[in-house]
Amino acid sequence: MKRELNIALIGCGNWGKNIARNLHQMGSLACIYDTNSMLSKKLSHEYNLPIFEINKIFEDKNINGIVIASPAKTHKDLAIQSLKNDKDVFIEKPFCLSLLDAQMLSELAIVSNRVLMVGHLINYHNAFIKMKQLIKNGKIGIPQNIRANRLALGTIRSEESVIYDLSAHDISMILSITEELPIDVNVQSIHHHNNIGPDAICVKLLFSRGLTALINSDWMCPYKEHKFSAIGTKGSLIFDDTKPWSEKLIYDPSFVTSNNAIVSLPIEKIKIQENEPLKSELNEFIDCLLLRKSPLTDHKEAVKVQTVLDMIDKKISDNKVNL
Repeated sequence: MKRELNIALIGCGNWGKNIARNLHQMGSLACIYDTNSMLSKKLSHEYNLPIFEINKIFEDKNINGIVIASPAKTHKDLAIQSLKNDKDVFIEKPFCLSLLDAQMLSELAIVSNRVLMVGHLINYHNAFIKMKQLIKNGKIGIPQNIRANRLALGTIRSEESVIYDLSAHDISMILSITEELPIDVNVQSIHHHNNIGPDAICVKLLFSRGLTALINSDWMCPYKEHKFSAIGTKGSLIFDDTKPWSEKLIYDPSFVTSNNAIVSLPIEKIKIQENEPLKSELNEFIDCLLLRKSPLTDHKEAVKVQTVLDMIDKKISDNKVNL
């Protein structure tokens, strides 16, 4: 089956450039558009692509799909135009900035019979894929707690909070493991800069079978930590994306007994085949366009993530009211 498609990229900032590189390597990058015309012209020249205006992208019948990597506030309107012009769509996270918008886009994708995929990137990371397989096969026994730390001194966004910028990744990963929405949410948040939400949050999610998840997201932290751990009755799996591939995923069989004693055992490094998650993610998008199937991180998965984001937002609002 021929895999090359005509895919347009809207938004070619720091992350969009990585998308452009991968789509070009796959032979599927048809055109690039950015509101910064100098930037889009520069990349178009680099990849020997024609210059398209935004409306032409939506109207061109030869464009099979559109990747939206523009600022989050533009996602909804660009996705609506794409779907209404019979284009399959990939939206970088965050999907939307409200649950109502996410639900509306999901319904539009169903009515339009189009692929609508969201860039919850870490789901396509081989270390996380292996981690999920091991959890499902009982490696850590009964899962009891998940811990997600995503900390860095990063870009402080004025029109979206750290929840949508960083926490969306970990919420997607947690829901992928639990396969259910939380029944309760508790949140502590820190607000230091002039943006619409918190700069740092600590979230506790409670699930129906007693499993808990703790999320720490912070874009003011002076050090970088991208660590995701699952703790169970037979030990823990720790995925640390800052480590080299030989150390990205480890199994620690140490556990706490029923008498609260700690049994310490030697750790095991889990062998992982290296991959570039973004390339794997875009390959999934192309597969779904060719085979007319639903992606792993489709719009339904994205609505579930958005539901948890909405629960966190409401809890923060309630906390402010009760102060």
